[in-house]
Amino acid sequence: MGPALEWVTAAYGDKPQITMPYGLGDTTDLTDALAVLKLAGHTAVVESYDTIRLPDGRRARFPTSTQKPRDELAVPAELLLLAPRTVTTTQIALAEQTTTVLLVDVDRRRVWVDGKQVLGSHDRWKDAAPIYVTFAVARMLAVNGSTFDGLVRAGLTPGQVDDALARLGKRVHRTDNGWESRKIGGLVDFAIACYPGPGGIRTRWRSDLSLPEQAERLISAGCLISGRGISDRPGYPSITKRPTPYRLVAFSPDEVDMTSLGFEPEVPTVTMFVVPADASSIADEDEQRASTELIIPADPTIFTIATASGYTDRTDDIITANTLLRADTRNDDDTAALEEVRNRLQFLADTGYDLRWNLPS
Repeated sequence: MGPALEWVTAAYGDKPQITMPYGLGDTTDLTDALAVLKLAGHTAVVESYDTIRLPDGRRARFPTSTQKPRDELAVPAELLLLAPRTVTTTQIALAEQTTTVLLVDVDRRRVWVDGKQVLGSHDRWKDAAPIYVTFAVARMLAVNGSTFDGLVRAGLTPGQVDDALARLGKRVHRTDNGWESRKIGGLVDFAIACYPGPGGIRTRWRSDLSLPEQAERLISAGCLISGRGISDRPGYPSITKRPTPYRLVAFSPDEVDMTSLGFEPEVPTVTMFVVPADASSIADEDEQRASTELIIPADPTIFTIATASGYTDRTDDIITANTLLRADTRNDDDTAALEEVRNRLQFLADTGYDLRWNLPS
């Protein structure tokens, strides 16, 4: 090892020091990104410290924390260049829905430009609708089975039903009574555990109202309650009455004016270095203000199957179980509730099979 650069340490030791903005001076290496662009037929050149120019003359600007002096006129760029180390699904969606984004995935050698992928392998199953319909059919077949016409009457098209049954494959089979799970109760665990989640947008809200009162207001606004909060609903035997859950979960097909219903956005908790003397009272007040999670799902079948199940105020039992399974704050009560819902569904599937086939109980 060479001698220590003592003069560097000495320079930093001088006072006063100049505080540099975070990221100032960082150099972005676009070598690999330019190579991948060349593979896509776009041999680009570096025009300035934050801009490359494509063969068609368009400029793509790379976002950087270093800005031009305020008195200099910025040369307009037609494209925003993104070349992150790890490309996310959100960035891909942005590149496919925004023609002004140039996205370069160096690791997998993929390029998106003008809203289209022009290089690399294409991801499969970007259309979530067939998957959601498949799980909707699985939920309807899990306990009692159904005829093809019955699945259509639930609100699905014949084409959707055909496709869903094909995707379920050997998990289901056609019998004299219609379609049902090949293994008794086999679709119950599959539909609970393998359901990918509702997607969509989730927001968190607080209210001074109790959870049952919150649920009533949300139901009156067209929402469906899910998770352990439905144990407060009349006529629902699947979940034993337990202490109030941390959060009520509600699904809505459309926008909800939460403010007019008596809710306000949940403010994230900020960690304080100095704890005030009345911190315990603040914590108690925070616990008393129940939290609600509102989901506007990408999966429209949540509402279709709830209606087919005869529910107007809650999700179907399998979605309820999945909500309990996916809870980010799941405690022992939530886990116990999940097991109760699952066991009841398995019991109903077993009993339903015996009744359909006239077997002794």
